[in-house]
Amino acid sequence: MRLLASLALLASTVLAVSYVEHGRKAYLLDSPDLRIVTTEGSRRVPLFGIPVTILVGSRPYVLTSQALFAVDTVNEQVSTAFRLDRAYSSALVGAGDRIYLLGADALSVVQGSAAKMNLLYTYGLPRLASSMFLLPRGELLFIPSQGLNAFTYNPNTKKIADVKLPWSPRYPLLIGSTLVDRDSAGLRFFNLTTKKASSLDLGSAPTRVSAWQGKALAATPAELLLVDPLSATVLARSTIAGIRRLSAIDSEGFATVLAGNNLMTFSLPALIPTDTFNASCTRNTHNTRSSAYPFFGKPLFVCGDRLALPGASPKTRGYLVQSVRVTEGKAFSLQVGAFRDPASFGPLMEKLARQGLPYYTLEEQGLTKFRVGFFKTRAEADRVRSFLGDINSWVVTENATRSLVYSIHDLNLDRCPDGIVAKADSVLVFTLKERTWIEVLKASQLPEPVKDVYLKGNRAFAELKQSGLRELVLPDSNQ
Repeated sequence: MRLLASLALLASTVLAVSYVEHGRKAYLLDSPDLRIVTTEGSRRVPLFGIPVTILVGSRPYVLTSQALFAVDTVNEQVSTAFRLDRAYSSALVGAGDRIYLLGADALSVVQGSAAKMNLLYTYGLPRLASSMFLLPRGELLFIPSQGLNAFTYNPNTKKIADVKLPWSPRYPLLIGSTLVDRDSAGLRFFNLTTKKASSLDLGSAPTRVSAWQGKALAATPAELLLVDPLSATVLARSTIAGIRRLSAIDSEGFATVLAGNNLMTFSLPALIPTDTFNASCTRNTHNTRSSAYPFFGKPLFVCGDRLALPGASPKTRGYLVQSVRVTEGKAFSLQVGAFRDPASFGPLMEKLARQGLPYYTLEEQGLTKFRVGFFKTRAEADRVRSFLGDINSWVVTENATRSLVYSIHDLNLDRCPDGIVAKADSVLVFTLKERTWIEVLKASQLPEPVKDVYLKGNRAFAELKQSGLRELVLPDSNQ
């Protein structure tokens, strides 16, 4: 009887595709294998059992119906496997790679490791749970299979505490300390700290809900919305119909959406559309499920063995989706900060000034937003973004441009370079055209890492880590 209950619970959860990033690689549960994705392509790592979920501690771990796997991220293979004696519906990883496995009526705790994993103990649960979440304070929250009686479990004291829910959750999602669920009219929220419930009427039932930096990203049949679960208010919204997939992760500044045959990206938190790609999957469409994910600043499209990563390396060019939207009349910028208090501007302005980056500001929703721009193509914006490792930024779309005057370097009348940025042993030189457009003039690679770069008049210099000062040959932007 216990085995049947475990398998029934497992069957309700295995359809979800799980995706995480770790280091500079992405890990995707692509049944029946684990798929490891880089900008050079992807590799399948075979597993045994039905895939359930993937989680990240000091390394990725994968749970299937038969085993728990630890992944060697360097060699891109399984380093060890822990055989299971029962089916588990989900898993969480806590501090020290302690892994919690949810069974039909029990919680098993396994010590994760690259070399050997050990079962620490199994704890009998007071009632059946359909899902579990890790609370910010380290306790586990269990959502009941039926009814309103949720409960928490403290791994340190081994104590259970009941939590009375205001409704019976159907699609629970924990964001911070707030339980989020969807109903026929919109979203419902229950704050586990204050025990207060609230709701938000969206006019229709959300079809997809994801979490991003403490916010709820929801898709209805007609809109994409970013919602604050603490205040139950809409922060941003964008009109889009027919969303089939929705994905966002905390480390990225954009969401990916599959709507019809289009792969679309939206900048966060403003939900401004940035790009659209043709993501039709014609190979075995009746058997293959397509998905989309944020992948280190680019949208990733997966359909069976097909991998599409716009702007990736020449090795994956044969797999790239093609752009279907013309961006003529639009411009791209890098959002680098948003503040309510003007006193917070100083450090960011100093960073931008040191890089020689022209920027501008605009007022939206009570915030002063700082943006570097403008770029005529997203590729140019991404190119500069990759050089700003110490300044967190993401690409946004602008419908109008204006004169850029905020640059530490005077605008040269002969249009020689106005800015120069270095990262590791690479140098990027750019100029301003018509006081509006940032154009990358030259990208150079030096024989050793660069400590600093600067412009003096119409000459540029790089301070190398070992060899000292070196003058750089600059191009003329008219050439």
